Amino acid sequence: MNQWQIKGFGKCSSLSEAVFSEGDKVFCIIAKDSEINELVRYDLLEDELPRLDEINQGKVLGRWMRTFTEEDPNAISNEERKHSAESFFLSLFEMNDEPIEERDLLVYLFAVSLERKRVLKSIPHRSEDPEQTFVHSKTKREFLIPIVSPSLESVKNVESIIGDLLL
Repeated sequence: MNQWQIKGFGKCSSLSEAVFSEGDKVFCIIAKDSEINELVRYDLLEDELPRLDEINQGKVLGRWMRTFTEEDPNAISNEERKHSAESFFLSLFEMNDEPIEERDLLVYLFAVSLERKRVLKSIPHRSEDPEQTFVHSKTKREFLIPIVSPSLESVKNVESIIGDLLL
């Protein structure tokens, strides 16, 4: 069974513990920590990205950027949520060259979510196919997505680590 570290959007850097200010660009990074065998999320300021390996003991799966707001650090607009979800989905393919079980679940959940928002379009497939092709509407890039049957618990666990980024 997968273990997940539950964490809301941070108000300070996971690396320096510097408090975020209104308008700061905060990068949210999802990684699988090899020491504790859990998915973790780090919130870093843009200039701290090169120092990620100081706190990350595993494989980075993906990332997205958000603009920090002091009103409600957990609230993001629908447009920002859609853009962040799209950025995270694309980063899942740019940052990974080896299979990681949790990555397949993240890729599948975000593909289905982004299809509903018309960011991706699915190509019909046969029911026995282990993968399905999705096309990115803007770039026409094709993604081969493993078909996963997520449990309710696994979906809740994903939501706990990525906040309300799923659309």
